[in-house]
Amino acid sequence: MSKLTNATKDSMTETGMSRPTSGDELQQAAIQTFDLCKSFGDRQVVDHLNLKIYPGELYALLGDNGAGKTTTIGMLTTLLKPTSGTFSICGFDGRKQPEKAKGMFGIVSQDIAIYQELTAYENLKFIADLHGIKSGIANERIKDLLQRAGLADRAHDRAGVFSGGMQRKLTIAGALLHSPRVLFMDEPTVGLDPASRRQIWESLKEFRAMGVTILLTTHYLEEAELLADRIGVFREGRLVAEGTIEELRHQIRGIRGIAVRLTEWHDSERIEKMMAEIRTLFGEANFDHLRNTINLSQPGDGELVNTLQRVLAWLSDNKISFSRFATSEPTLEEVFLAISTDVNQGGAV
Repeated sequence: MSKLTNATKDSMTETGMSRPTSGDELQQAAIQTFDLCKSFGDRQVVDHLNLKIYPGELYALLGDNGAGKTTTIGMLTTLLKPTSGTFSICGFDGRKQPEKAKGMFGIVSQDIAIYQELTAYENLKFIADLHGIKSGIANERIKDLLQRAGLADRAHDRAGVFSGGMQRKLTIAGALLHSPRVLFMDEPTVGLDPASRRQIWESLKEFRAMGVTILLTTHYLEEAELLADRIGVFREGRLVAEGTIEELRHQIRGIRGIAVRLTEWHDSERIEKMMAEIRTLFGEANFDHLRNTINLSQPGDGELVNTLQRVLAWLSDNKISFSRFATSEPTLEEVFLAISTDVNQGGAV
């Protein structure tokens, strides 16, 4: 994907979308919510949400179906009126200054937002006209966006004949036409093949490098793990955990896994005796009979080296040979499930 052309960069100034340059502006949140709530009848869908997302940050909001992610996007894009609370986009109050706030962002929804009977160029030109972008600037920007989306040679083909991945990329191009500072992306890769998903991931990395703030909702944990600067875990309308991937991993026990694959196969009585001793010395542990492997949990990075040395010493003292000794971090999926389980059980993360 090519970088922005000079014409595209210049057009940001033309439409009032120049990037913040002062320290104060950079510290101002690109997206901020203040006790944001949304109810439908007696059902509280979003419950006192407080978010602060900074310029150039890619923030991933993870949650089950019905957690309230799409409703949150609906309020932040002024499509839904909050029941209470408020929010700001690049400093503009979303409830008191909705038109100014709307000028700051682009939206990529779960649905394909293009006209099937129009060509790729016609779709983007129509959006440019809606934004009042001057014809010369619009044409340069459309050419640039189609090139970056890999659709330059299909500019005059009807969008209805495009694949799902191509239509999704055209939708993203449309959301970027007015050079927004903020991009809301609600499940942008849902239903796409792996190759198309990876192309969109590359696009998101480029947008972030350009300084665009991205709020991404996704069910793909791999997506959040690869792309996000910070992650928020949403459950039943509440933000139950937030932080970088590493910070979230530290919020659950078992920051490191230690796996020891034994060389010899032992009878069940010997295994039970070994595991009882291991649990006494090292805490939580289990034995994988299929892989002949002892699995331990390491609760903190600071003690990892000492723990590894103690495990190796124990294996040596007991004359237990092994063919593999490895450590691993919990995946984001394991973190998400652990946090969700903890919340279900009424615990605090």
